[in-house]
Amino acid sequence: MKRPHGHFPALRRVAGALLAALVIAAPVGAGERVTWTNHAALHAEYDDNVYKTSNDEQSDFLARVFFDSKLDLRPSSTNLVTFDYTLGAKKFADLIDQDTLINQVMMQYENTKISNTYVGGDAMLKLRSIRDGEEDYNKLILNSFAGHYFARGVSGQVNASYTRFDFRNYDYYDYWTQAYGIELNKSISHALGFGVHYLIEDKNYPFYAFESVVSDRHSVFLDETDELREDTLHEVGFKFSSFYFVLVNFAYDFQVNDSNSYGDSYYHHRLRLMVSKSLTPTTNLHLFAVANFRDSDEQVLIPHSYSIEEDDENYNQLVAKLNQKVGERFWIEARYARFWSQYSVSQFNFSKNVYSLGASFNF
Repeated sequence: MKRPHGHFPALRRVAGALLAALVIAAPVGAGERVTWTNHAALHAEYDDNVYKTSNDEQSDFLARVFFDSKLDLRPSSTNLVTFDYTLGAKKFADLIDQDTLINQVMMQYENTKISNTYVGGDAMLKLRSIRDGEEDYNKLILNSFAGHYFARGVSGQVNASYTRFDFRNYDYYDYWTQAYGIELNKSISHALGFGVHYLIEDKNYPFYAFESVVSDRHSVFLDETDELREDTLHEVGFKFSSFYFVLVNFAYDFQVNDSNSYGDSYYHHRLRLMVSKSLTPTTNLHLFAVANFRDSDEQVLIPHSYSIEEDDENYNQLVAKLNQKVGERFWIEARYARFWSQYSVSQFNFSKNVYSLGASFNF
């Protein structure tokens, strides 16, 4: 179902509301404390599979630009209001149809006035535009949370969120979700802690679910039903952090997705690992890895859960970064990243390697 290009009245209203809130909240009265920080980076990269294809890979050189501006307002010692604007851009040498521009606005409020309790919420709007216009999207996330610090290093938090994803040209990737979660954390010492969480998410799509039409045990054909697709996802997981000699963060999530559309009910395992080490007072090494394993009893021809979102964690990732501080505000970074996917349909699988060298500046 194709839609007219740029037809986003609802998200335009949301964007207008966010900008209006920024204008209204920007003036600072007497007694308010203000912190304004900025971060800019420029990277030269080589990508050996720009289009994430399984064959006939296209490689190219590109420049990546990043800018982030953050404003913290503290009307009192217990209230914090944050405004954050991020601009990202990619400019390719030859494959200019993939030139990308990302604008992201975030607002957050947190109140810690109640003893050992905090409440707050945040709103984030992300707009991505690509020169060829084929993978443009808008994404809105609204989140609220409340937490409490108990005795013996135990803390708990409940949260609720709403997400809306609008793909520019087609309804096929669109969705909206409502999710509710709870998490418990335990600090054993200043350098050791762990936590557990549970999340339930209701995900709705503006297109019809599919059912299977059995022809034989080796073939599956899909037919559209008269019901809109709806998924219910349950997630449980744990995380562990340690800071003895090296900083280690490890997390595991187990997801059970129940869908009324054939091929989209699955069990999913996701593991994340981050390791950071200061080699010298000015040199840091960072390693980050994401591994995904998905099981399904339903044979599919097309992976409906395939996503075009740039930050999709369903991709396996391995990232290594080496940062060198130069002076008080400059950093030089060398980075290697590998991404790959494992879908049930081999033609949607891909692997890509990205090599990067750049510099960043805080001001």
